[in-house]
Amino acid sequence: MRTRVITAIVMVAVMIPFFVFSDTLALPILMALLGAVGVFEMQGCIGTKGHLIASVPPMLLAAGLPFLVRYGNVETVFDYLFPMAFALIAFELIVAVFSGKTFGVESAALSGATGVYIAFGFASVVMLRDLPYGQYVYFLAFIIPWVTDTFAYFSGRLFGKHKLIPEVSPKKTVEGSVGGTLFAVILTVLYGFVVGRISSAKPDYLALAIVATVVSLLSQCGDLVMSLVKRRFGIKDYGKLFPGHGGVLDRFDSIVCTAPFLYFLAALVPILHLFS
Repeated sequence: MRTRVITAIVMVAVMIPFFVFSDTLALPILMALLGAVGVFEMQGCIGTKGHLIASVPPMLLAAGLPFLVRYGNVETVFDYLFPMAFALIAFELIVAVFSGKTFGVESAALSGATGVYIAFGFASVVMLRDLPYGQYVYFLAFIIPWVTDTFAYFSGRLFGKHKLIPEVSPKKTVEGSVGGTLFAVILTVLYGFVVGRISSAKPDYLALAIVATVVSLLSQCGDLVMSLVKRRFGIKDYGKLFPGHGGVLDRFDSIVCTAPFLYFLAALVPILHLFS
């Protein structure tokens, strides 16, 4: 536990400058690094890291997409996100055709799908930052999952009696899940109140509560998805970059899943504009 706490403090301290200068190149650089490392970790997990022609393109997508969504044409960003995703998955499958047994169709499908999943997850943080009032909204991509994870752990330790999905994650409980979501909603609304006090932004507390509930539940699904992949391939952690926490995908697994959904809710659902 001590190692985990120290690592968390150091990690937050390192990320602060990137957050302070999030309207510059700093945030895309951070998301590009995390995305590329995350894809590299996944390639190691599924056993395709050594197949360079297949493993390099997903890493390039993860490294380039955060810059593309910020400095490309924002009005047409979705016009090229879909073709890029399709092209990567198609490329991986084509490589499988010509690779024989060294790179099978299952590996190709996983490499392409997880590459898109991870790349879009981290790039969505940049997209959130560039929304109106994005300097407040994008923090929720970190606050909601991490609050959910922290309080799900303590709620589960104190009250947990019913296993959530034991075949995927034996330690998670229904009580922990409920507790994590409840505290995520409370702290998200509190965050909105603080933002409203220190800035000219006007929080919509109902929208914040709705979004926090949805995103908290999705963050737990994102955690379980990555746990399922680890269990399938028999590994404990994706990496060792963060002592006590594992790798990028161990620490940011729920953020990868929730950031795109948070963007969809905040940007595309008119009644869920979090700040005005």
